[in-house]
Amino acid sequence: MALTDDDVEAVARLARIAITKEERAKLSADLSAVLDYVRALDALGVESEVPLSHVNDRFAAPREDAARPDACLDRKTVLAQAPAADAAHFLVPPVVDTRS
Repeated sequence: MALTDDDVEAVARLARIAITKEERAKLSADLSAVLDYVRALDALGVESEVPLSHVNDRFAAPREDAARPDACLDRKTVLAQAPAADAAHFLVPPVVDTRS
């Protein structure tokens, strides 16, 4: 199924990317190929199959959940590597706008 230019533009708008006419043509072909592949997967008829939680039936043995203070770096070493820090904390820019 070939996508229209409007379809590709809508996807680009949702992804918040700007695309040129040349990119639009390539993306149209690429996205159409993806949709064709999904359509082929739909044709397999696996609706009655139970989804897997993991591809293997064997899992690694869980390790003991124990504190390892000898494996921890001290605070001074870690904070020295941070782009911004005070004496005890990483300093990060605000990510939530609290202005009303």
